Amino acid sequence: MYRPPATRLLAAVVALGLAPTVRAQDESKKPSKLADTSIDVRLTDDSTIKLTLLEGQIEFLTPHGRLTIPVADIRKVELGMRIPDDVAAQIQAAVSDLGSNQFRKREEAMSLLLRHREKSYPALKQATKSTDAEVAKRAEELIEKLEKLVPDGRLEQPDYDVVYTELSKIAGKIVTPTLRAKSFAFGEVQLRLSDTLAMSVTGFKDKEEAVAALPDPGSLTAYQHPQHIGKILMFRVTGAAQGSLWGTETYTLDSTLAAAAVHMGVLKIGQTGNVRVLVLGPSAGFVGSTRNGLTSSNYANYPGAYKILAKER
Repeated sequence: MYRPPATRLLAAVVALGLAPTVRAQDESKKPSKLADTSIDVRLTDDSTIKLTLLEGQIEFLTPHGRLTIPVADIRKVELGMRIPDDVAAQIQAAVSDLGSNQFRKREEAMSLLLRHREKSYPALKQATKSTDAEVAKRAEELIEKLEKLVPDGRLEQPDYDVVYTELSKIAGKIVTPTLRAKSFAFGEVQLRLSDTLAMSVTGFKDKEEAVAALPDPGSLTAYQHPQHIGKILMFRVTGAAQGSLWGTETYTLDSTLAAAAVHMGVLKIGQTGNVRVLVLGPSAGFVGSTRNGLTSSNYANYPGAYKILAKER
């Protein structure tokens, strides 16, 4: 039976290995200092809970190497897409069952894929290219339903995390699948990052988001100098169908930002909003695709690139 993340988290306190436990006093295994940081946690079902993190630090893997970040220094984390192995197996089996000759099996598969919402989306996108016409057709139907069911920007959720501190934003991936936390009512629990959209210190406001966004630059060719690499910038953009576009999810710096935002799914054509981008260095192997009614092209090598970050969640 499916249960939303908030329900599963509460159930964790009575599940084997997740319930509050009494541990022997082994000083050699204690962390040197608990962060004891109170945070607001937004789960993938859009519910919010308040927890206290018990980790002293997190291991964070970036394109430039592994970092150890003290939890006490973290103000906010935006979590990328995580699909646990057991869920991925369920989704793949359900996608296969879309082509079943048994009506009940097909209906059960479609129901399961809708329940897993954005986690089903990557597999369904792949299924639209299936040589089985029935599988491809039903995958397209499910994607249409998910586009109405899931908030804007969530279907194209990136697979990396963004950590905010007082002085910086860092893109990468938290290495562990869970974090130790404490609930006021239920004691110590394991916070599954696959069930989490974002977490932040109560009241934290990113300084960059407090100021007006920069005007639409057209493309980001002005940001190809080394001092811009790794920066996250915010622009006020109106989605458009016109312009040059190379790549998918990672775009060449000379790609039109207004078109890339539509292709990525963070804006619709004619919709105006703030778009945040991560500036990258020289990149190779840009792959074109058709998404959200726009088609981008392939490109071999370019001296700079950018990723569009998911909308504020």
